[in-house]
Amino acid sequence: MKAWYFLLVLAVIASGCVGSVGNVSPNDAIVINEFSLDPKVLEPDDTASFFLDVENVGGTTAKCVTAELYGIESWYNQLSQPLSYARPWRTSGIGFNYANGQLAFNYYDTNSGFVNFAYSRQSGVGLSTYVNDAWNQFTSRFCSAAGGWSQYEDVKYFDSMSPAVPAQNKPGQSFTTQWVLRPPVLPEGVHTNYPVTARVSYMYTSNAQINLQAFNKAEAERREVLGQTGDIPITVENSYFAPIQVVVTRGKNPIIVNQRQPNYELVNYLIEFQNVGNGWPLPLESDVMSDQGANGFIFATAELNGPGAYFYDCLGANSGTEIFVSGNAIQNLVKLRSDKRAPFGCTIAIDRAQWVDNPMGTISMTFKLWYRYYTDATIGADVLGLQQSG
Repeated sequence: MKAWYFLLVLAVIASGCVGSVGNVSPNDAIVINEFSLDPKVLEPDDTASFFLDVENVGGTTAKCVTAELYGIESWYNQLSQPLSYARPWRTSGIGFNYANGQLAFNYYDTNSGFVNFAYSRQSGVGLSTYVNDAWNQFTSRFCSAAGGWSQYEDVKYFDSMSPAVPAQNKPGQSFTTQWVLRPPVLPEGVHTNYPVTARVSYMYTSNAQINLQAFNKAEAERREVLGQTGDIPITVENSYFAPIQVVVTRGKNPIIVNQRQPNYELVNYLIEFQNVGNGWPLPLESDVMSDQGANGFIFATAELNGPGAYFYDCLGANSGTEIFVSGNAIQNLVKLRSDKRAPFGCTIAIDRAQWVDNPMGTISMTFKLWYRYYTDATIGADVLGLQQSG
C-alpha cells in the first residue's frame, strides 16, 4: 500500500474590506462579529480603542488563533512610544517533511531555540488517523509555545477555540480583545484616514465524506425490471462551516460493476477543493518559503473504502486505498485558482471478481485537509492634525 502526501500551493486573491463587521460568510469558521474603533475621529492627544469580537462558528477546533493589526505602523502605544511591532509567524521557522513513513516537524521557540520532532506511523494505523494524530501533537506543542506571542503590542493570541455543535444547539467558543493605541501626530491642517485591518489566522481541519452506491450487473438488471433504476445525486458531507470544502461536479452514482467480465471496472470523478470562505489559506511558515508556496498551503489525505476498490489514477496515486501526495512532485495537479476552485480528476478501479455474489454495497471516499486560514475586517480611522491653541 503506497502512502504519499501533498501540499497544495495556492494562488493570490485580494481580500476586500468588510467594514466594522467581518462575518460576511459563516464558512470562514472563525468569524469576526465586530471590529470597531472609539472614538471614530482622533486628535493627536486622544487614546484610540480598537475592539475585536471573534467566534468559532465552524465544526472543528481552531488552533493557534492569532489576531494582528495591520496599518498601525506609524501609531504609538499608550506611553506615546513607538510600537514593538512584530510578525511572529515570520520568525516561527516552521517546516515539515514526509519520508519513509515518518512525518517530521520543526519550529523555532524563542525560549528553547529550534525544536525538531518526528512521528512514525505504527502498524495497523490508518493514514488519515496517523496524519491527524501527528498534526494534533504538533499543533499542541507549537501553539503552546506560541502563547508567548501575546507579549507583542500588535498581537493577540489564543491557544485554541472549541467548535460549535449545532445538533446540541451549542455555540462555538468566542473571545473579545482590544488594542489601546495613540494616533500618529500629523501637521496642522491635515485630516487623513488610516485603513486598519484586523487579521485573524488559525490552524484548521476540514473533513469530507462521499458515499457512492454500487450494484453488480445482475442486481442492476433486476432493478431495471422493477423500475428502480435512475441516477442518484452525489452528496458530499463536509465539516460544518469549513472554509475549504470538497465538491464532486461530475461522476457516476450508482456504480454498475459487471461481475461477468474479468479484471476491473473503472469509474472517473471530477472533484474540487473549493475555498468557500472570505479569506485564503496562508503559508504555514513565511511568504518567502518557496517549498510551501508564497500564497498558502493545504495538505490532505484521501481514503477509499469498498469491496475491491482502489485508486487507479488520483492525485498521483495509481494503486492502494490511501493518498498523501507530495506537493513538490505534483503541485500543478491541485492548485487553488483565482476562481477559488482546485479541480482534479480521480479514477477508481473496482475488482469485478469481488462482486460475483455481492449484489450491492457502498464505495466511499474520505478526505481530510489541514491548513492555516485567515479572515479580515477593515475599518477607517480618521486622524486630525495638530491644532493651534488660541
